[in-house]
Amino acid sequence: MRNLQEFRRRIRAVKDLIQVTKAMKTVSAARLRRTQNKVVNYKPYAERIKIMLSELAYAIPHAHRLFQPTEEKKPLLLVISSDKGLCGPFNYNVVRKALDFLRSREGVRLAVIGRKGREGLKRVYKIEKSITNIFQKLNFSHAKEITDYLLSGYYSGDWDSVFVLYTQFFSVGRYYPTVERFIPIPPFKEGAPQEFIFEPGLEEVVDGLMQHYIELEIWRILLESSTAEHAARMIAMDQATRNAQDMVRSLTLQMNKLRQEKITKELLDIVTAIEAMKKSQI
Repeated sequence: MRNLQEFRRRIRAVKDLIQVTKAMKTVSAARLRRTQNKVVNYKPYAERIKIMLSELAYAIPHAHRLFQPTEEKKPLLLVISSDKGLCGPFNYNVVRKALDFLRSREGVRLAVIGRKGREGLKRVYKIEKSITNIFQKLNFSHAKEITDYLLSGYYSGDWDSVFVLYTQFFSVGRYYPTVERFIPIPPFKEGAPQEFIFEPGLEEVVDGLMQHYIELEIWRILLESSTAEHAARMIAMDQATRNAQDMVRSLTLQMNKLRQEKITKELLDIVTAIEAMKKSQI
């Protein structure tokens, strides 16, 4: 910075940036509240459905194909990231967790939801399927589309198990990438009932319940990942705002020091000129 004009131009630019980061933080906070309320209200129902199916898998393991254990020689990993950046280490943590999983197993097939995850993984691994631009207007139809893809590949033998990697949301400051075995459904051994009554029949009830359960679980996972993304972006934009404010203070201090130096120099020039005039008059 050589002159005051450049300092003023830089300060104005940083202040404009502060307005942008503050606006993005406000938007993320509003979206976070909406998705967080959905997750909180939805979780008890999803957990109850999961326990019901786990109990059924324990009591009647032959009731459905998704209850049967597999050797997991051809697993599918479904990775859920975000479509947009500016959310801190959110996508980096997801990609790193995915790479750790892929290196730990052989024969893994890969499907990715979110543009950032696709960009981070396509350089090092073949992606079977990529779904992008769903989080801007997320709805239940997306969960149905993903469910159909997972089940069709499982029933056709393309993969014998499904693992889902997503960012689990606990609170605004606590969200971590986690891997869950999604298919087949593990049995729940504690307190499993000994007898079930099915109406109209075992196959019809279990088929309908299984489809509904997987759609609900995918929907829950999408909601949690979206909520964690908004929380990460809100925190990142808050930190960016603070850093920009610190930069404004630093630039202002430097500008004031430069202004003071210029004033001091001008005063010295005046004093020197006065002294020279006095000497010339003697």
